[in-house]
Amino acid sequence: MQPLRLLLFCLLVLFCYSSAAYAETDSSVTSSPDVLQEIRDFHQPSPFDAESSRSSFSAASTGKATFADVPADHWAKREIEFLYERAIIQGYNENGVMKFHPNENVTRAQAAKMIMKALGESEKKVTRARFTDVPPSHWAAGWIERAAEKGIFKGYDDGMFRPNDPLKRSQMSKIIAIAFKLPEPAVAGNQQIFRDVNPNYWAYPYIAKLYYHGISNGSENRFMPESYISRGQFAAFVARTLNKDFRLPVNSSVIATGKVTANVLNVRSAGNANASVIDRLVHGTVVNVLDINGYWAKILYNGKTGYVHKSYLKLKNISGNPVQGRIIVIDAGHGGTDPGTVNGKTYEKNIVLSVAKKVKQKLESAGAKVIMTRETDVFKKLEERVQIAKNNYAELFVSIHVNSASPSASGTETYYDTSKNPNGYESYLLAKAIQQQIVSNASMKDRGVKDYNFYVVRNNNVPSVLIELGFITNSSDYQKLTSDYYQNIFAQSIYNGIVQYYSQ
Repeated sequence: MQPLRLLLFCLLVLFCYSSAAYAETDSSVTSSPDVLQEIRDFHQPSPFDAESSRSSFSAASTGKATFADVPADHWAKREIEFLYERAIIQGYNENGVMKFHPNENVTRAQAAKMIMKALGESEKKVTRARFTDVPPSHWAAGWIERAAEKGIFKGYDDGMFRPNDPLKRSQMSKIIAIAFKLPEPAVAGNQQIFRDVNPNYWAYPYIAKLYYHGISNGSENRFMPESYISRGQFAAFVARTLNKDFRLPVNSSVIATGKVTANVLNVRSAGNANASVIDRLVHGTVVNVLDINGYWAKILYNGKTGYVHKSYLKLKNISGNPVQGRIIVIDAGHGGTDPGTVNGKTYEKNIVLSVAKKVKQKLESAGAKVIMTRETDVFKKLEERVQIAKNNYAELFVSIHVNSASPSASGTETYYDTSKNPNGYESYLLAKAIQQQIVSNASMKDRGVKDYNFYVVRNNNVPSVLIELGFITNSSDYQKLTSDYYQNIFAQSIYNGIVQYYSQ
């Protein structure tokens, strides 16, 4: 039984070691913010020709893993092994197994050493500590001293360096830009490259340099400047800075971002429905839009370009007014031989046309392209109104109406459709924004937003709403509907709601 007991004991020790190792790996991942794993500028293929670069470094060309935790399919394997071959990184020898710990946060001390070695600097002999928390005996004292001497790293006002503190992506951008003396990008103005980095943000100049030099292109138009940077990500940045073969494609002509509103959206090789499907995007994915031609948007995603039907993208401008360049159809209900609802000599068709023209003026002043289904007192069939939207590659459809019922009925209500319109949820968001604006600004009773299959909202493919401004049969509503002052408020509220929708 003794050998059996010994065997069981060994198995128990092995199990405990494996469990501890797993727990350590797991904790090292969760120690970083969850969003760290969402930063896809590090998780896409680099524009790197493996065949032509085999002479550059042997580790990557062998296909073998130098580090056990950086397998062959790891997104940064080439960059990490490039640095390893140049002795810029070393990794960890754990019981004879080499590991890199790519998902752990990189510390200030680690970054200082990697940057200095990448620059070809030597470790400085330290006899007198510059920082109170980095004595000469500290493992990175010489590298930290050299980095401080070069002006790449600075300490804190309290005289400390805090070598074990993690680095944020914003801090890292400044360090890389300064250390490698990245030149100013050849672009004009302070264009907002990432939706979470305003040109007024302190690190914007450094982040812009990383973007325009192909070192980082963010994820879904975000840079996540306040997230901590991992060892794998930092290695990728350094490698891309040293070797242009690793750099990402740069396109400075992004005109907007687009959020996928369909459950699955086909990406095609060209801007037509007969082109081959080269990829699929899921709901909520945000891509950069490079160009729009008719219904087809040329997009940049994961380092690749393709074409998608723009009806299933919620477009958001990189800069300027949210509605600038958007194609919006304003539909004044009824008209001509169809007066709509009537109160004496007051016709719905005239009220809604007046409001629609005011909405058009406000949208056009903000740079939108506005298509009116009618601008005079003419009759248009419902199917004609929908077809006008489709013929003009509309991105939004807003139909304006006036209600009628018993004298006691009052208030505003806005309709959308989910029975057939593929952008039903987006229509709901638009309806909700407009409804809130009208109720608040015009002091109207709130009758809510309602899912109903009116022809013009159900037969459109883009976000579409039908607004019932108020009841022509209610004395209070009637006074507002026939007042030029309140018609301007209605129009401004519709405009505000559209801007609010595009700003979400």
